[in-house]
Amino acid sequence: MKKKKNAKMILLCLLLPIVIVVSVVAGFSIPLVVSFYENSFEKGELVERIEPYVMPEKNEEEIKKNLKDNASNVQAEALPEIFDNGDKENKNQDGEINQSGDSGATIGLDRHYNYLTSFTETDKAISVYGKTPIYRVDPIDSDVINILILGTDSRDVSRERGRSDSMIVASYNKNTGKIKLISILRDSLVPVEGHGWNRINSAYSYDGVGLAINTVNQLFGLDIQFFVVVDFTGARDFINHVGGVDIVISEKEAEYYSKYSGEKIEAGLCHMDGALAMTHMRTRKIDSDFVRSERQREVIVALANKIVNEKTIPEIYNLADYAFKLVKTNISLTDMMPVLTSVATNAKGLSIESQNVPYNDSFEYEYYSGMAVISFDIDEAKNRMHEFLYETKM
Repeated sequence: MKKKKNAKMILLCLLLPIVIVVSVVAGFSIPLVVSFYENSFEKGELVERIEPYVMPEKNEEEIKKNLKDNASNVQAEALPEIFDNGDKENKNQDGEINQSGDSGATIGLDRHYNYLTSFTETDKAISVYGKTPIYRVDPIDSDVINILILGTDSRDVSRERGRSDSMIVASYNKNTGKIKLISILRDSLVPVEGHGWNRINSAYSYDGVGLAINTVNQLFGLDIQFFVVVDFTGARDFINHVGGVDIVISEKEAEYYSKYSGEKIEAGLCHMDGALAMTHMRTRKIDSDFVRSERQREVIVALANKIVNEKTIPEIYNLADYAFKLVKTNISLTDMMPVLTSVATNAKGLSIESQNVPYNDSFEYEYYSGMAVISFDIDEAKNRMHEFLYETKM
């Protein structure tokens, strides 16, 4: 899938929301630069790896294949819960903890996180870094810059790092002007060093951005050194701050959202506030995680459209200042400026393409150690990713 976008919109999709306004005002706005370094920038040194990588062993006896209803078994309830102040813990059908006072069923849209904290609400957030550093990797192609975007599902960033509910490899080719996005599905079964075989979203939860980036690099032979972590609760508030987004939804989606929101939601063009937009991005029960990754990119593009086409420079300035409080990144403005310069140079030829891993024609649903997972051929995915990102076969 290939769509032509203007330079600003591509940047928003690539580094949402850090670069929401960097391409417009960072060069001459000292207060905004100060805000960026005070709120968003999380410096971390790249470390040369000394000890060799140890591949965790896969326990084949833990695998249960050929499930009668694979799709429904692997798709746990994805709508966020309305929490009460009891903060009781229980588990949903996916084995995941619901911090709600009810039986664990989703009882509404993502509207009431008032007693929880996001990056925007606390300066005591658990560091996105763990004990595992980001290992230095030589660039595969000096013209291609790869960044890992992580969306954490943490309900309280002062208590937990959370899992990477969304993982997107964002790639920019300075020579061709192409932007490429690869969504890595959160339930993908992979080896996580030091933690056995698990869902790929567990790496960030176990030990932060270092383990997450190293895992992706090791699995797929990539050279990622930069990250952006987006706080989902803060992202909801940011969408509200923008004024919501307009998304076209299906009859099935409208029926599903109406059922759980207690509101009548019509199919077609739907104006979404932050709560409904986040619900839309996290829903997979009615179809699959593959479709959910498409929903996430859909909301990003709609948000970018609104900012670029409807907001004035002063409004964008204020949005950027707000956005800097809901993300963490190790991309300095010094690192960022050559990319921005290249984007400006290639503005007329910019394009965006996207894929997801596992690939739609190469996976199967399984249970592994009691977890519903998506199993796939990692080496095949690695080859196809390289062909997509670098336009060359390994």
